[in-house]
Amino acid sequence: MKTFAIVHKGLTAFISLGVFAQMFFAGIWHAGVVSTPDAHVFFGLALLLASLLALIAAAVAKLPKAIIGRTALLFFLILLQPFLMEARRNGLPFVSAFHALNAPFIGIVAGMVATMSRGVGNDEETAVSIAAGD
Repeated sequence: MKTFAIVHKGLTAFISLGVFAQMFFAGIWHAGVVSTPDAHVFFGLALLLASLLALIAAAVAKLPKAIIGRTALLFFLILLQPFLMEARRNGLPFVSAFHALNAPFIGIVAGMVATMSRGVGNDEETAVSIAAGD
């Protein structure tokens, strides 16, 4: 169980930092440095996979419900991104505009989840140390 808590911490830290990379990848495409949004798209898929794995790790590790819930919210927000972009192709450009607005919420939730999960392993180690008489 502790291994999955560590995996969750690592994945949520990766996602928290990855949000900044995503903004950079979008920026270099919009600035014309690269000709396609491929880096942004594929890294976004990596973040989606990381968020799904983080949710699974949180559940397996039996982390507190607040952490599991916020990890589920993080997964949902990242999963929503491609659907928001597809709205433009389906004649709904206004809905598609929420893709950019959703990004900071992903960053906020990712940072919150990463911060919340930092203290979980430390509490367990303290409880084990107390129980062992260390």
